[in-house]
Amino acid sequence: MTEIRLAWLLIACSIISNDLYAAPTDVHSDSLSYEQKLEEGIDAFYRADWVEAKAVFKELRQDKPDDSRAYFFESMIPFWKYYFGGRTKQTAEQFLSKSQEAIKVSKEKLNKDSSDTTMVLMLSGLYGYRSLVAAAEKNYKEALQSGMEGFTYTRQLLALDANDPKALIGKGMFYYMVGSVPNGLKWVTNMIGMSADMQEGFDALEKAAQSKSYVRNDAQMILAYLYEREQQNKKALNHLEELCSRYPKNIIFQFNRARLLEKTNQLALAREKYEMIITMDSNVLGILKKKSESRLQRL
Repeated sequence: MTEIRLAWLLIACSIISNDLYAAPTDVHSDSLSYEQKLEEGIDAFYRADWVEAKAVFKELRQDKPDDSRAYFFESMIPFWKYYFGGRTKQTAEQFLSKSQEAIKVSKEKLNKDSSDTTMVLMLSGLYGYRSLVAAAEKNYKEALQSGMEGFTYTRQLLALDANDPKALIGKGMFYYMVGSVPNGLKWVTNMIGMSADMQEGFDALEKAAQSKSYVRNDAQMILAYLYEREQQNKKALNHLEELCSRYPKNIIFQFNRARLLEKTNQLALAREKYEMIITMDSNVLGILKKKSESRLQRL
């Protein structure tokens, strides 16, 4: 189950972005300005330009200290650095600190409006991410507490509108996770009232990936991971190709596409992509350039 839990990192900015891009139609110009800045920050995050993203989110927190969306995305920067750039204690502590800020503001907002689905999605994700990082740092007490707390929000998530793309992502991941539990452990999920089919999870995620909302990015990130895990590498590669086309400067997407090209024996293309990654003008995750050099030498 450790590998499956790790898949949650691919949601990163993820299951709430459809809400984040939908500015209300009756807001004043200053609010619209906030929404536009938030969109710029999220776009910078997807491009993996985290210097720009961090600056935007810091400005937004100062403008509206009670809006938890900027806190959430700022906390995702050290989270991605932790998993893709080397698991250092410093980045783990940065994420745990930033995510705690995001949780505090999110809970305050949810207490004022219990029907705020964005806050439910955000809290479900934040606690899940905290559980992953705490477990990796061998802080098992925090990992267990965060996991249990996050599950309370996940249950709320399962009750959301089935046709809402942002709900489809959370449900799709949950159904996949439950459906992939080995037969010998099914009694555990049955005992706590959980049952699902793995294909249900894929179907929900594919539906979200085909939507016209920004949430399709997140669905495709997750599908690429899960299809590869199920040894359906061509399907995984299809989703990575679309992500790379949409965000050519995202070194994470580019590296994983090159790796999948290598796995599917498209070696000439894989070499070409590894060479491109090495020369990318990227200010983050230099470790992926080193990995690309290593794979290129091996090829």
